[in-house]
Amino acid sequence: MAKILSLRLNYKGKFLDYAKEGKEIKKKFVIGSNKFLQWQILDPAFPDKHTLIKKKGGEYVMELPPDSQVTCERGRDTLDTQYLKQNNLLAGNELVLKEDIQGTLTLAPNWSVDFDFREPWVAVLTPEERAIVAQYARRSKPDSVTRFNRTVIWIVVILTVLFLAIFDQVLRPEYKSILNVGDILQSQQNDAQKVVPDITPGDVATFTEPDKSVEKKPGTTTTKRPGGTTTGRATGSSSLTSALQGFDASAVGTAPAYEIATVAEGFSPGRPGGGRGSGPGIGGSGGPAGGVGAGSSYDPATMPIFGDLGSVVGKAPSSGGYTKAPEGAQGVHVTGDASKLAPSGKAWGDVAKQKKVAASYSSRGISTISEASIGSMDEGSRAKFNPVREQIQARQSQIEQAYRESQITQRVSFTITVYISSNGTVRESVVVPNGSYPGSFVAQIKTIVDNWTFNVREEMAYRFTIRAGK
Repeated sequence: MAKILSLRLNYKGKFLDYAKEGKEIKKKFVIGSNKFLQWQILDPAFPDKHTLIKKKGGEYVMELPPDSQVTCERGRDTLDTQYLKQNNLLAGNELVLKEDIQGTLTLAPNWSVDFDFREPWVAVLTPEERAIVAQYARRSKPDSVTRFNRTVIWIVVILTVLFLAIFDQVLRPEYKSILNVGDILQSQQNDAQKVVPDITPGDVATFTEPDKSVEKKPGTTTTKRPGGTTTGRATGSSSLTSALQGFDASAVGTAPAYEIATVAEGFSPGRPGGGRGSGPGIGGSGGPAGGVGAGSSYDPATMPIFGDLGSVVGKAPSSGGYTKAPEGAQGVHVTGDASKLAPSGKAWGDVAKQKKVAASYSSRGISTISEASIGSMDEGSRAKFNPVREQIQARQSQIEQAYRESQITQRVSFTITVYISSNGTVRESVVVPNGSYPGSFVAQIKTIVDNWTFNVREEMAYRFTIRAGK
């Protein structure tokens, strides 16, 4: 019988659950910290969703999560990373699973997954287990309240069915002969009645077209509205007039017509003494020899007589603004009282004490290791500082809780250096806010960091960056 892929999830070395090919494992198998997944890894550093197993080229491939470790065995021989790469079993973060290879994938400090290929199995119960199942695999006897409720429900159901049957057979017999939509339409057409109004020829009103000629009075002009129609006066019998409650059609006339004219007006500037008039005195021009004494040679014909008044008095002074933001400027979002903000880029707390502790560590040859430099270290150094990084990531929720309690609307970031003692406690911390945040919030972050305890047995200085917010 062909073997199938089997996975076992362990927490602190204890078995939790298993997944088999064909049941839980089909084309792919997804795990993560999301609560809606079958295998939920309760570790803040683990991704929300991660495709652990996928089918590729007819074989199952395991995608190794970041910072995970895998060990493989074939029989009793351990297969190292170099062997897996040389035999095209490991490429990047993808490990090809073979039937003769089993191993363990370490996802987090407390979580691991065992993988291998096994023959399909069915759980067989022992006689003792069967006796226990036979003892408890039956329903308990209902009490008096349960029996009464069931009786009431059955009575209501039976009465409802009887009422529907009686209603269908007795109360609406007229619908029994109607089989389709055509029968319904034919039934409605048979029941319909044609209504013919009783109108005599003498009750119909007649209209006469009035004379289209309009009498003009001297000095007046007759105009007609665009699109207008000529309305005549209706004459009809007295019976129609009485039916309309005394309405007199002869009193109806045409609506008045209106004309709207738009006149363009302008102005022209003038000078003292300017004008077209002729005559003696100041301002007379009348020609080349016009004017005496203080006469002007200004000729108004050399400039326009009419000007656009609107363009002179209706135009506001033009002004231009800057369309490019000034270089080198940086905006600061302030929440609350700006006088209580911690300065950006400066350490919070007793700076003299922090410098003294840093100098003490430096004098003993303990250098400060940054979070970004761990990836370039050798295996021994990574094994030394990886637990510190993982413990800090596990405590990210404490920073998020303090951020929510402070009700800050901006995203926050801190560069923190912790000086850890040999017993794992924080001797001193240097908290540098990367922005202007309330001083009470920065002080709370420093208090949280100072109370941390790490699972280490030697002194070390570690610098990392932590963020909170959306």
